[in-house]
Amino acid sequence: MKRSTMTLKLKLMAAVILLPLFGHANMTVRNQTPYTAQYVIKKGDMVIARLPGIAPGAQMLIPTDSTYEVTASAVINGNTYTSAPLAVTGPMGFLAQVVQNPSQGIYEFNVVEIPTSKPNALIFEKTCLGPVVFTITKDGRPVQNVVVNNSFETQELFIDDVYYIYAVINGVTTDVYTTTNPNATITATVDHSDLGPGYFSLVID
Repeated sequence: MKRSTMTLKLKLMAAVILLPLFGHANMTVRNQTPYTAQYVIKKGDMVIARLPGIAPGAQMLIPTDSTYEVTASAVINGNTYTSAPLAVTGPMGFLAQVVQNPSQGIYEFNVVEIPTSKPNALIFEKTCLGPVVFTITKDGRPVQNVVVNNSFETQELFIDDVYYIYAVINGVTTDVYTTTNPNATITATVDHSDLGPGYFSLVID
């Protein structure tokens, strides 16, 4: 009986320890101004949210642990080619290339994962002719483009643990605010300081 009880306790402890690993991080963005607020949130250099607009008095949850995908597109001989998506799984590299397919007698445009020596960055390269546009998508919607113009040229996006947030309100862009809390609450407010009317600020809790 004691052995069974101890086994049950161990299982319960394991469940409690594992619970945080399956939790979801969400930022809450609020708008307490009389105008629509358009938020942009970046994790390092990577855009993780570009919101179309939050109405006055409204709020929205923004997952900060979402999955992202990268596709590449290029114009080759007058035709536009787009690669299949690759999942972003942390610091990694992406190489766009044109490869031969001898069995079908054609060339294929694709993107492959390559090693990266940067522990906190996404790396983008190409070997084909002409510029390549890498598009980062979230839930099927594009949030950021990275353009590589020259072969073997490297473009980098750093993805550290600092979030950079700003909002555009009534045509005015706020200062950029930072936080390391993936569950932060950000509130857009009218700035009633001595700056004068028409200024806005973000409050992070």
